Amino acid sequence: MKAEIGRRIKMIRVERGLTQKELASKVGIDFTYIGKIERGEQLPSLKILIKIGDALSIPVNYFFQDEAAATINEISSEIKSLAKNEKGREFLRSLTQLHKDDIPLMVEIIKVLNKHRIDSTKRPYETSYEIYLKAAEEEIPYGKKGRDKKG
Repeated sequence: MKAEIGRRIKMIRVERGLTQKELASKVGIDFTYIGKIERGEQLPSLKILIKIGDALSIPVNYFFQDEAAATINEISSEIKSLAKNEKGREFLRSLTQLHKDDIPLMVEIIKVLNKHRIDSTKRPYETSYEIYLKAAEEEIPYGKKGRDKKG
């Protein structure tokens, strides 16, 4: 059980883009303790597990569920988060029209968008969508700088 709880904490922490230090800071514990938990060397108290769940926006029961139930629970909370605004709801409605064979392509597109967002931090005055539109207008591949129009 120790290893399973630690593995789940690490998986969610990495998905959220947090370091052990960042998570530990949110929880109010030393980052070495997070490492011990993730490696299955230490079983956290229920109090600490609740704080970790809060910091990761995961209900504490996630750490005790079987894998399928935990995945469904996590997806459910992510969908609720997306549905909080109109653009998120529009995105969710669009997903219902997606053919199952297109899912791998959509996952890759999202990965490219996330990478591009990270790369575009050098140009914080432009949103990813603005950069995409500019690239489309200049007929250059998405993600390339506007200077080289050869692609």
